[in-house]
Amino acid sequence: MNGREQYLFDLNGYLVVRSVLKDTELGALRQEVSDYGVDAALEKHSYLHAGFPREYYDDAEWSGADGYRYLQDSYLLDWGPAVRSLVAHPKLGPYLEALVGAEYRLDHSYGIFARGRTSSHALHNGATPFDPTQTYIFQNGQMYNSMVVVQFALEDVGEGDGGFCCIPGSHKSNFPLPADFADLDDLDEECRAQVVHVPMKAGDAVIFTEAVTHGALGWRGAQDRSALLYKYCHGSVQWEKASPFVAGDHEWTDRQRRALTGPYIGGRPQVG
Repeated sequence: MNGREQYLFDLNGYLVVRSVLKDTELGALRQEVSDYGVDAALEKHSYLHAGFPREYYDDAEWSGADGYRYLQDSYLLDWGPAVRSLVAHPKLGPYLEALVGAEYRLDHSYGIFARGRTSSHALHNGATPFDPTQTYIFQNGQMYNSMVVVQFALEDVGEGDGGFCCIPGSHKSNFPLPADFADLDDLDEECRAQVVHVPMKAGDAVIFTEAVTHGALGWRGAQDRSALLYKYCHGSVQWEKASPFVAGDHEWTDRQRRALTGPYIGGRPQVG
């Protein structure tokens, strides 16, 4: 990360990295998403969450109450080589090393898809109350995050379209999120001014710390929302019990295999 990027991430808790994916990569990713049945499912359900196993959710969430559905019982990384190629993506490796440490690991990944109008996803997290698994610390000239998220945009996200939003700087807040922010769809003018929506072009990636207060504004875009999220932890940390959310004997580069290794720290190799 250069000095400008370090400043912006430390200031805001997130950073947009432009043009991470080439058109050929985007085409392959879109094809795998379509082949898995996302396009067909969006004809019936306005919001899809894909990549978690069945047992993670109750029946109401799974069945699609209020247009919200968890898509089948699978892991995102089993969809094909294109989605697997995003693990420890070479363009993002230096950012993960700077933000998490050279011994980072992929904890889990999933996809979020929307079509038409959807409701917002509530704001959550923040520096207070303290959660040791979702922290941001700056010490000795270095940023430390126990978990960061890389969210890839497969389609454009324009101003007013909705999707990822956050309260910049909240990863360093000394006070918990006030109840006034509970409903993103009904914020007063002062609270709404603090919530920043992040537009992106297809192929961009936003990297944010789990410590920043974040959520998603209801989708209003003419195009589908199509986002793939990869969550990285410090090498000693595991968040999801099924981590790293992948099955089968897939082909991986040595770098990717190191990033997919389970949590431990003694003698752990650097991913890069």
